[in-house]
Amino acid sequence: MFNYLKNILLHKGHTAHDRINLRYWFLGFVLFLAVLTGIARMGLADTARGAEEVSGYLWPWALYLFYMSLCCTFFPAPTTWLVLLMASPIIHVFPQSFQAGPLHALETVIIVASIGALGTTLANLNEYHIFTFLLRFGKTKKFQNTRFYQKACRWFSLSPFTLMTLMSFLPIPVDVVRWLAISNRYRRDHYAYASFVGRFLRYSFIAAAATTLQIGGVGIITVQGVLIGLVLLRYVPK
Repeated sequence: MFNYLKNILLHKGHTAHDRINLRYWFLGFVLFLAVLTGIARMGLADTARGAEEVSGYLWPWALYLFYMSLCCTFFPAPTTWLVLLMASPIIHVFPQSFQAGPLHALETVIIVASIGALGTTLANLNEYHIFTFLLRFGKTKKFQNTRFYQKACRWFSLSPFTLMTLMSFLPIPVDVVRWLAISNRYRRDHYAYASFVGRFLRYSFIAAAATTLQIGGVGIITVQGVLIGLVLLRYVPK
């Protein structure tokens, strides 16, 4: 059993279009999270001492990227509240000299949206590799043989990049579209680009709203509560 799992992770005995070394990805992802944790710990220590160090401004971004990199199907935590928080005036994540700049609002939107989109893209790539493991393990064959899946694949193949980008932008659950992309062995780089572009546009709108409207704690809680309520309505019996 151990050798079988090892062959799956190292990709031995699989087709040429599925040559992904899962072990390298998972090890790299864990190391990436460890580095972010170290940056956050160092920054919190400097902030507690009152030291004016660069790390004192980096730790919120490290925690932001850490959290966003985890949010996927296997860790379905909300993200809108954090994007609003990072762009809001509640917390000060920029040096005083930066805050006084004439383009502060625009730069804030770009930075918050870029880091958030990067984190979500990494989370989606992690999901990509987890599902690839499941595909190699043969746990999805029964579903792939259904008529619904075959029709969905034909629908997805019409314009996969556009569909991925659109679904990443819209504030609705897009798990099924990502699953279709992964099960169809859609290219990882295109998968990542579509995720980043769609989420960058979505987070830009969210960050712009938080910056322009100067949204506070109550507003952030209200917006996220409404979004969670809309998702839960899917599970309420008709």
